[in-house]
Amino acid sequence: MNRLAVFVEGYTEVIFVTRLLEEIAGEKHVRIEWRKIQGGTKTKRSSALVRAAKPDTGQMYYVLVFDCGGDRLVKPRIVEEHANLTRKGYQRIIGLRDVRPDYSHTTMGDLLAMLKKYVKTSLIPVDFILAVLEIEAWFLSETKHFAIIDPAITVSAIKAALGFDPEHDDMQQRLMPAEDLSDCYAIGGKVYEKHNAQLTVNALQFEHVYMGLVNKLAPLKRLVEIIEEFLAS
Repeated sequence: MNRLAVFVEGYTEVIFVTRLLEEIAGEKHVRIEWRKIQGGTKTKRSSALVRAAKPDTGQMYYVLVFDCGGDRLVKPRIVEEHANLTRKGYQRIIGLRDVRPDYSHTTMGDLLAMLKKYVKTSLIPVDFILAVLEIEAWFLSETKHFAIIDPAITVSAIKAALGFDPEHDDMQQRLMPAEDLSDCYAIGGKVYEKHNAQLTVNALQFEHVYMGLVNKLAPLKRLVEIIEEFLAS
Protein backbone atom coordinates (compact mmCIF):
# COMPACT_ATOMS: atom_id res chain seq x y z
CA MET A 1 0.00 0.00 0.00
CA ASN A 2 1.35 3.43 -0.96
CA ARG A 3 1.66 5.78 2.01
CA LEU A 4 1.62 9.57 2.27
CA ALA A 5 1.87 11.78 5.39
CA VAL A 6 0.46 15.30 5.46
CA PHE A 7 1.31 17.73 8.28
CA VAL A 8 -0.99 20.73 8.61
CA GLU A 9 -1.32 23.56 11.08
CA GLY A 10 -4.88 22.98 12.24
CA TYR A 11 -8.38 21.62 11.89
CA THR A 12 -9.36 23.71 8.85
CA GLU A 13 -6.46 22.31 6.84
CA VAL A 14 -7.17 18.77 8.06
CA ILE A 15 -10.72 18.73 6.76
CA PHE A 16 -9.78 20.50 3.52
CA VAL A 17 -6.95 18.08 2.71
CA THR A 18 -9.12 15.10 3.62
CA ARG A 19 -11.90 16.23 1.31
CA LEU A 20 -9.44 17.03 -1.49
CA LEU A 21 -7.88 13.57 -1.24
CA GLU A 22 -11.26 11.87 -1.27
CA GLU A 23 -12.42 13.90 -4.25
CA ILE A 24 -9.30 13.17 -6.30
CA ALA A 25 -8.74 9.54 -5.30
CA GLY A 26 -12.28 8.49 -4.50
CA GLU A 27 -13.31 7.32 -1.03
CA LYS A 28 -13.10 3.68 -2.08
CA HIS A 29 -9.44 3.95 -3.06
CA VAL A 30 -7.87 5.81 -0.13
CA ARG A 31 -7.77 5.24 3.62
CA ILE A 32 -7.26 8.43 5.62
CA GLU A 33 -6.38 8.66 9.30
CA TRP A 34 -6.26 11.86 11.39
CA ARG A 35 -3.93 12.31 14.32
CA LYS A 36 -3.22 15.33 16.54
CA ILE A 37 0.31 15.80 17.84
CA GLN A 38 0.59 17.43 21.26
CA GLY A 39 3.37 18.30 23.69
CA GLY A 40 7.05 18.26 23.02
CA THR A 41 9.16 20.96 24.67
CA LYS A 42 8.06 20.81 28.31
CA THR A 43 5.63 17.91 28.20
CA LYS A 44 5.83 14.44 26.70
CA ARG A 45 4.98 14.43 23.02
CA SER A 46 1.95 12.34 22.06
CA SER A 47 0.05 11.53 18.90
CA ALA A 48 -3.66 11.14 19.62
CA LEU A 49 -6.01 9.44 17.18
CA VAL A 50 -8.79 11.79 16.05
CA ARG A 51 -10.34 9.72 13.29
CA ALA A 52 -9.34 6.16 12.49
CA ALA A 53 -8.89 5.04 8.92
CA LYS A 54 -11.67 3.02 7.37
CA PRO A 55 -11.24 -0.77 7.36
CA ASP A 56 -8.77 -2.12 4.83
CA THR A 57 -10.84 -3.42 1.94
CA GLY A 58 -8.03 -3.47 -0.56
CA GLN A 59 -7.48 0.27 -0.96
CA MET A 60 -4.19 1.06 -2.68
CA TYR A 61 -3.49 4.30 -0.82
CA TYR A 62 -3.12 5.28 2.83
CA VAL A 63 -2.78 8.88 4.03
CA LEU A 64 -1.93 9.93 7.57
CA VAL A 65 -2.90 13.56 8.28
CA PHE A 66 -1.29 15.19 11.30
CA ASP A 67 -2.85 18.23 12.98
CA CYS A 68 0.25 19.95 14.35
CA GLY A 69 -1.61 22.48 16.49
CA GLY A 70 -0.18 25.66 14.96
CA ASP A 71 1.64 26.95 11.90
CA ARG A 72 4.97 27.25 13.71
CA LEU A 73 4.83 23.56 14.63
CA VAL A 74 4.46 22.11 11.13
CA LYS A 75 8.20 21.91 10.43
CA PRO A 76 9.25 20.71 13.93
CA ARG A 77 6.63 17.93 13.80
CA ILE A 78 7.90 16.84 10.39
CA VAL A 79 11.49 16.77 11.61
CA GLU A 80 10.44 14.70 14.63
CA GLU A 81 8.58 12.12 12.52
CA HIS A 82 10.68 12.11 9.35
CA ALA A 83 12.91 9.13 10.11
CA ASN A 84 10.09 7.09 11.64
CA LEU A 85 7.83 7.59 8.62
CA THR A 86 10.70 6.68 6.32
CA ARG A 87 11.23 3.42 8.22
CA LYS A 88 7.52 2.64 8.01
CA GLY A 89 7.57 2.79 4.24
CA TYR A 90 5.95 6.15 3.53
CA GLN A 91 6.79 7.52 0.10
CA ARG A 92 6.39 11.25 0.74
CA ILE A 93 5.58 14.00 3.24
CA ILE A 94 3.67 17.22 2.63
CA GLY A 95 3.79 20.18 5.01
CA LEU A 96 0.93 22.68 4.54
CA ARG A 97 0.74 25.96 6.45
CA ASP A 98 -0.36 29.59 6.14
CA VAL A 99 2.05 32.46 5.61
CA ARG A 100 0.49 34.98 8.00
CA PRO A 101 0.58 36.19 10.71
CA ASP A 102 4.34 35.86 11.17
CA TYR A 103 5.28 36.39 7.51
CA SER A 104 4.04 38.48 4.59
CA HIS A 105 4.23 38.60 0.80
CA THR A 106 7.68 40.16 1.01
CA THR A 107 9.09 37.61 3.49
CA MET A 108 7.59 34.41 2.09
CA GLY A 109 10.94 33.50 0.59
CA ASP A 110 12.53 33.64 4.04
CA LEU A 111 9.80 31.37 5.41
CA LEU A 112 10.25 28.79 2.66
CA ALA A 113 14.03 28.81 3.11
CA MET A 114 13.59 28.28 6.86
CA LEU A 115 11.21 25.38 6.31
CA LYS A 116 13.61 23.58 3.97
CA LYS A 117 16.65 24.10 6.21
CA TYR A 118 17.95 21.01 8.06
CA VAL A 119 15.38 18.66 6.49
CA LYS A 120 17.32 15.49 5.74
CA THR A 121 17.47 14.76 2.03
CA SER A 122 18.61 11.20 2.76
CA LEU A 123 15.09 10.40 3.98
CA ILE A 124 11.81 10.46 2.04
CA PRO A 125 11.03 13.70 0.15
CA VAL A 126 9.33 16.56 2.00
CA ASP A 127 7.35 19.20 0.11
CA PHE A 128 6.27 22.41 1.83
CA ILE A 129 3.16 24.17 0.52
CA LEU A 130 2.41 27.74 1.59
CA ALA A 131 -1.20 28.93 1.43
CA VAL A 132 -0.80 32.62 0.59
CA LEU A 133 -1.50 34.34 2.87
CA GLU A 134 -4.02 31.93 4.43
CA ILE A 135 -5.95 28.92 3.19
CA GLU A 136 -9.03 31.14 3.32
CA ALA A 137 -7.68 32.83 0.17
CA TRP A 138 -8.40 29.52 -1.57
CA PHE A 139 -11.92 29.49 -0.12
CA LEU A 140 -12.52 33.08 -1.25
CA SER A 141 -11.43 32.15 -4.77
CA GLU A 142 -13.94 29.29 -4.94
CA THR A 143 -16.84 31.67 -5.50
CA LYS A 144 -19.30 28.92 -6.45
CA HIS A 145 -19.63 27.90 -2.80
CA PHE A 146 -21.01 31.27 -1.64
CA ALA A 147 -24.54 30.57 -2.89
CA ILE A 148 -24.56 27.33 -0.90
CA ILE A 149 -23.66 29.21 2.27
CA ASP A 150 -26.45 31.70 1.51
CA PRO A 151 -28.07 32.85 -1.78
CA ALA A 152 -27.54 36.49 -0.78
CA ILE A 153 -23.75 36.07 -0.98
CA THR A 154 -23.04 36.87 -4.62
CA VAL A 155 -19.94 38.24 -6.30
CA SER A 156 -21.80 41.43 -7.16
CA ALA A 157 -22.92 41.83 -3.54
CA ILE A 158 -19.34 41.30 -2.33
CA LYS A 159 -18.03 43.89 -4.80
CA ALA A 160 -20.66 46.40 -3.70
CA ALA A 161 -20.25 45.86 0.03
CA LEU A 162 -16.54 45.08 0.36
CA GLY A 163 -14.89 46.57 -2.72
CA PHE A 164 -13.10 43.52 -4.10
CA ASP A 165 -13.95 40.89 -6.69
CA PRO A 166 -13.20 37.33 -5.48
CA GLU A 167 -13.94 35.90 -8.93
CA HIS A 168 -11.41 37.95 -10.89
CA ASP A 169 -9.04 39.52 -8.35
CA ASP A 170 -6.10 37.53 -6.97
CA MET A 171 -7.21 36.56 -3.47
CA GLN A 172 -3.62 35.67 -2.62
CA GLN A 173 -2.96 39.40 -2.48
CA ARG A 174 -5.54 39.95 0.27
CA LEU A 175 -3.87 40.75 3.57
CA MET A 176 -6.43 39.06 5.85
CA PRO A 177 -8.33 36.42 3.86
CA ALA A 178 -10.04 34.86 6.88
CA GLU A 179 -11.52 38.22 7.85
CA ASP A 180 -12.53 38.82 4.24
CA LEU A 181 -14.32 35.48 4.15
CA SER A 182 -16.13 36.31 7.37
CA ASP A 183 -17.19 39.67 5.88
CA CYS A 184 -18.49 37.89 2.78
CA TYR A 185 -20.54 35.48 4.87
CA ALA A 186 -21.96 38.37 6.88
CA ILE A 187 -23.71 39.58 3.71
CA GLY A 188 -25.92 36.51 4.08
CA GLY A 189 -26.13 36.73 7.85
CA LYS A 190 -23.68 33.86 8.29
CA VAL A 191 -20.43 33.52 10.24
CA TYR A 192 -17.07 32.04 9.28
CA GLU A 193 -14.79 30.84 12.07
CA LYS A 194 -11.43 29.14 11.58
CA HIS A 195 -12.05 26.56 14.28
CA ASN A 196 -15.37 25.55 12.75
CA ALA A 197 -14.79 25.49 8.99
CA GLN A 198 -16.67 22.28 8.22
CA LEU A 199 -19.61 24.23 6.73
CA THR A 200 -17.28 25.95 4.28
CA VAL A 201 -15.38 22.81 3.28
CA ASN A 202 -18.66 20.95 2.74
CA ALA A 203 -19.86 23.76 0.47
CA LEU A 204 -16.73 23.98 -1.68
CA GLN A 205 -17.20 22.78 -5.26
CA PHE A 206 -14.16 20.54 -5.49
CA GLU A 207 -14.36 19.91 -9.21
CA HIS A 208 -13.80 23.65 -9.57
CA VAL A 209 -11.13 23.57 -6.86
CA TYR A 210 -8.84 21.01 -8.46
CA MET A 211 -9.66 21.61 -12.13
CA GLY A 212 -10.21 25.37 -12.25
CA LEU A 213 -8.59 27.13 -9.31
CA VAL A 214 -5.26 25.38 -9.81
CA ASN A 215 -4.73 27.69 -12.78
CA LYS A 216 -5.07 30.74 -10.49
CA LEU A 217 -3.43 29.49 -7.29
CA ALA A 218 0.09 28.13 -7.77
CA PRO A 219 0.44 26.58 -4.26
CA LEU A 220 -2.88 24.74 -4.65
CA LYS A 221 -1.75 23.53 -8.07
CA ARG A 222 1.44 22.15 -6.54
CA LEU A 223 -0.53 20.41 -3.78
CA VAL A 224 -2.81 18.75 -6.34
CA GLU A 225 0.19 17.75 -8.45
CA ILE A 226 1.88 16.05 -5.50
CA ILE A 227 -1.31 14.18 -4.60
CA GLU A 228 -1.75 13.06 -8.21
CA GLU A 229 1.89 11.94 -8.38
CA PHE A 230 1.35 9.92 -5.19
CA LEU A 231 -1.82 8.33 -6.55
CA ALA A 232 -0.03 7.44 -9.78
CA SER A 233 2.87 5.77 -7.97
